[in-house]
Amino acid sequence: MPDVLVARDPVFLEHRPHPGHPEREARLEALMDLPILAELGDIPVRAAEPEELARVHDWAYIEQVRRTVETGGAHLDPDTAVGPGSWQAALCAAGASVDLCEQLLDGRARAAMGLVRPPGHHATSSRAMGFCIFNNAAVAAQLATEKGKRVAVVDWDVHHGNGTEAIFYGRDDVLFMSMHQYPHYPGTGAMEDLGEGPGRGFTRNIPLGPGCRDADYMHVIDEVVCPRLDEYAPDLLVISAGYDGHRSDPLAGMILESSAYPHMALRLMRAARDAPVLVLLEGGYDLSALRESVDLTLRALRDPGQELESPGSPSPAVTRQVQRVQSTWEGLGCP
Repeated sequence: MPDVLVARDPVFLEHRPHPGHPEREARLEALMDLPILAELGDIPVRAAEPEELARVHDWAYIEQVRRTVETGGAHLDPDTAVGPGSWQAALCAAGASVDLCEQLLDGRARAAMGLVRPPGHHATSSRAMGFCIFNNAAVAAQLATEKGKRVAVVDWDVHHGNGTEAIFYGRDDVLFMSMHQYPHYPGTGAMEDLGEGPGRGFTRNIPLGPGCRDADYMHVIDEVVCPRLDEYAPDLLVISAGYDGHRSDPLAGMILESSAYPHMALRLMRAARDAPVLVLLEGGYDLSALRESVDLTLRALRDPGQELESPGSPSPAVTRQVQRVQSTWEGLGCP
């Protein structure tokens, strides 16, 4: 079996929110014929059982989504619309995430990527948000914890992964770390938010102002994310991989190049001490940027030993923000 597995399927094109919606089926159409996919392994995609969703979602919410789709579709929240094909697509996005996770935990691959939609990281246990219906990363992470594994979820989407954070906020078996544009949708992800109860210190947010470049993100990863990841020593690394921090993306204000993403992935994989890594597609709304960035990410997963290039010096503003984050955490008792 190949070292890297991919989940992709035309079923994900059946989620059609409404004409003109940014989270459109063309996002995956742009990825389906990437040449590198022929070099990787595919898994069959299946629908998750409602019981699998109920590991992290309320039954009432699952039924709300099903009924809304069955009645022809509508808005689940102001940003999140569903149509006739959305129920099956959302179930399959979660099912593919679970199956990729199981393949990794069984040692059948060392890395995997789910080219799935709808995305998931804004979905809480009880509501849809920000284009997200079911939280694919959380469903996969929960499966791993039930198998006794320690999981780290790193979210590099430009928007804070509020749903994933909320689901695991009081737990110490999932480390959640997010770097995101702030203030920006959904308005959460302050550096002071560190978890609660036994989960205190297992949520880490790095809010960043707009205009961050590759060197700024690498500085954040090297100085903040990787040391905590190395200390935690996860059995599984999950990356919520949004590509909306790209300079061409229309929904945010970061200015990353496509080449930033493989370098972030490589750094995270090495800090996780070669734990298996599951990469799940979140945002990214410029089709050319998405295609190039995903291609480079897959190449990094396939060739994790490639040399890291020096990203250059971070901006003074980001250097100060990293120092502010670190001092805030120390002051709140979570160094």
